[in-house]
Amino acid sequence: MASKKSDATAVSARFQRPGFKDPRLLIGLLLIAVSIVAVIGILRLGNKTAPYYKANHDISVGEKISAGDYSLIDVRLADAENLYVSEQQGIPEGAVATSRIASGQLLPSASVSTQNTDGRRLATVTVDSAYASTLTAGTQVDVWVSAKQDGAGNSFADPTVVMEGAEISKISNEETLMGGTGKSAVQLLVSEDALGTILRAINNEEKINLVPTDFSQKG
Repeated sequence: MASKKSDATAVSARFQRPGFKDPRLLIGLLLIAVSIVAVIGILRLGNKTAPYYKANHDISVGEKISAGDYSLIDVRLADAENLYVSEQQGIPEGAVATSRIASGQLLPSASVSTQNTDGRRLATVTVDSAYASTLTAGTQVDVWVSAKQDGAGNSFADPTVVMEGAEISKISNEETLMGGTGKSAVQLLVSEDALGTILRAINNEEKINLVPTDFSQKG
């Protein structure tokens, strides 16, 4: 009888609710706590944000980037964090845009540099506003020039290409006190070799046409 009673007592002990001092309960609570902390850490890491710079307005190619051109915004970029300029990196003094940056866009690291557009220079040509409305900043155009013919009044020679793939930096309408002129000023990033020819064409009031590069290639 004593043996049966001891066996019953042992079985009963195994099925008793563990007390707060029971090591098994403490270990179980510890594992649960560790799991909760780990999950919270993973969620926080996945939702981690950091301050990055975004453009307050369109920034043209070759334009200097100053304090009023950008502001900070907290974003979560994950694996793309190295592609954009963060507050920690900062924007170097004298930085310029090497490609067009649209308003509201994060500043790409590849588009912010202290090197002024790889040696290209800005030249401004005037075209009809109706035609300028078909062009957009950041696209590339071929520059065609028709020289004036001596002694032929308003006659011009056949157009020739003076530069291929000039990049449009900015387009603005020309206005006077009386209103619009029907003309638009198109800022182009041109090579050093082509700059002199384009400036001479502007000064001599020769005809300058801008043909989108993709259109000329299709043609």
